[in-house]
Amino acid sequence: MNDLASKNGFQTGQPASAITGQLLGIGTDRLTDLKDEKNSLADVISGLLSAADDRSRDKLRALEGELKAHSATITVVGQVKAGKTSVINVLTGHPGFLPSDVNPWTSVVTTVHVNKPAPRGNIKASFQFFERDEWERLMRGGGRLGEMAKRAGASDEMERIEAQLLDVRRKSQERLGRNFELLLGQTHNYDRADTQLIERYVCMGDPDAIDAEFSKQGRFADLTRAADLYMSLPQYPFPFSLQDTPGVNDPFLMREQITLRCVRNSELCIMVLSAAQALNTVDLALIRLLSTLDRRQLIIFVNRIDELERPAEQVEEIRASLNATLQRHGIGSVTDIVFGSAKWAEAALTGRPGDLPEAGQAALLDWARVANVPREATDPCESIWHLSGMPALIRAIGDRVAEGSPHRLMQKVRRDLKNVVSQSYASILGEGGPTGGIDRVNLSEAEVQGRVKAIVASLQAELHQDSQEILAELRARLGAASEQFVETTVAAMIRHIEVYGIEGQWECDPMRLRVQLRAAYMGFARSIRAVAQRVLGRAADEMTGVYHGLLGEPGRTLRLEPPMVPQIPAPVAIGKTIVVDLQGGWWKRWIKLRRGAQAFAAEYRTLIANEAQTIVAEIEEQQVAVVEAALRRALQEFLDEHAQTLTGIAKAGGVTQAGLRSAVGADRYAELRKQLEAAAALLDADLRAASA
Repeated sequence: MNDLASKNGFQTGQPASAITGQLLGIGTDRLTDLKDEKNSLADVISGLLSAADDRSRDKLRALEGELKAHSATITVVGQVKAGKTSVINVLTGHPGFLPSDVNPWTSVVTTVHVNKPAPRGNIKASFQFFERDEWERLMRGGGRLGEMAKRAGASDEMERIEAQLLDVRRKSQERLGRNFELLLGQTHNYDRADTQLIERYVCMGDPDAIDAEFSKQGRFADLTRAADLYMSLPQYPFPFSLQDTPGVNDPFLMREQITLRCVRNSELCIMVLSAAQALNTVDLALIRLLSTLDRRQLIIFVNRIDELERPAEQVEEIRASLNATLQRHGIGSVTDIVFGSAKWAEAALTGRPGDLPEAGQAALLDWARVANVPREATDPCESIWHLSGMPALIRAIGDRVAEGSPHRLMQKVRRDLKNVVSQSYASILGEGGPTGGIDRVNLSEAEVQGRVKAIVASLQAELHQDSQEILAELRARLGAASEQFVETTVAAMIRHIEVYGIEGQWECDPMRLRVQLRAAYMGFARSIRAVAQRVLGRAADEMTGVYHGLLGEPGRTLRLEPPMVPQIPAPVAIGKTIVVDLQGGWWKRWIKLRRGAQAFAAEYRTLIANEAQTIVAEIEEQQVAVVEAALRRALQEFLDEHAQTLTGIAKAGGVTQAGLRSAVGADRYAELRKQLEAAAALLDADLRAASA
């Protein structure tokens, strides 16, 4: 790093166009492994297409489509001005591409799809407007929280927000006229994606100059709900989508609800924090969100260390403070905490490190004293890129993504391929005659249907009984946690009022409730996962038994793989804002309207119980119900698929109809059997390696 310390160290380096591709590829090893793994499975599918029957061929093409369409979804959240948009721009190699001028009133989720094909043609940018009912909820004072806050006495805050929103709507209608109503629910698609276009849909501009901004024709940020952008970056070997969220601390909940929905459906969450704050004074909304996630789903990127005077010393101090804050709120340690600077990364990508301010250069040199930069990084821009933390962030993304949905997808594809091979093998055996099949099947069509019907009834009954027991236990734990929180909080409030009166400082901290609710949900997740593994495993064994009974001894080598257990999402509902999260003067005003601590306690107990119940209800409706439905669907689809194959073989009765035998001879049958057996052996080895 001595070259950076030299006078000219910040002025040298490769041209920006030459170095950008080189820099983005650093740290992508795990993503390359994923690409190789996906290509290997694609080759297996391609080879099997020629050996499969018509039904199996359709299944193979569907699996091929799943592999091609899949990308890991990564949600980026963070404090205002923490630099999350700048981080996304740097990760895509386009500094300044996404505008960071997002007004607090907008609710735009901007997603950059990297190496993922657009749904239609050559679309590069797609912008979706709010549906009419979404806009109406926004205008009704923020939905549930607004109504609760009004009943609790916080109406003045809500009235101020409503006045702002009404002003936004009035100016939107003045600018757009009758098009205002027509635009709701629409989508605008473009064959280009540039900063100027994006600004029209996601930026309302400086709120202090809102009148001037609204006067510009063609701005739609007040109506835009989501923006999807598509770009090709060959430096990244595996496709992914980066979601830039508007925030989770919006009093009227629209942005929070959208962000929580993004997190619920994403593979990974990158929390961008500012080094100057790093959860010391961060909005509690971020803490709430962190507390709902599995630590393997989370990467924390502490940005803006270029603003520290002594990053070589201060980074470790910030790390210790950050870990202490996470421990204090019951989150625990996070595996991936990366420190860096989007500004340094921009300087490296543009090849203009000399444009960094003097303070930023001094911080860079100080950080270079302790940071780990590979010896082979001889170009100053490459060294600065390492110091910016981006290679470490990309590497962490690859590690987390490799453990997530791509891994689950490829495991699912392997199991499905193994079952397609088994089905194709069974169909060949069922073709009958001297071509290598069996002379006749051992079960009639009615007997197969009877056995399958009994298996379906038994498994569905088992799943229903076990899931209901687990759900009853979950409801009991959720209810107990809620009741305990209400009672202890009310008791503490009464003691506080009796000792200090209503003038004392009081804050209700619902984090304790959230920790208990999360523990209850994770217990449910473990239990339902165990039930799913047992029931789906039994489904595979039972249906394998029907194949054996149908085909006799020639089919004894055939064995089905159980379907994958559905993914159980993080309980992000726990992280949403409830009225007791609001710490403002309205508490004292509300208390003053009550006569005495005991009179206050009854209403307070009702208020807090209702709020706790909203979390419990959302966990059941949006988390538990989704998991249960996915499990039932996985079981039913597996049983239906193999029931069709078994019934088809039994119906043929060992005499070919219009299948393989009519098209090829005995030699080809033998070749197909060898091909299927080879594919089965390869998939078996892959499955054993993946499970190990």
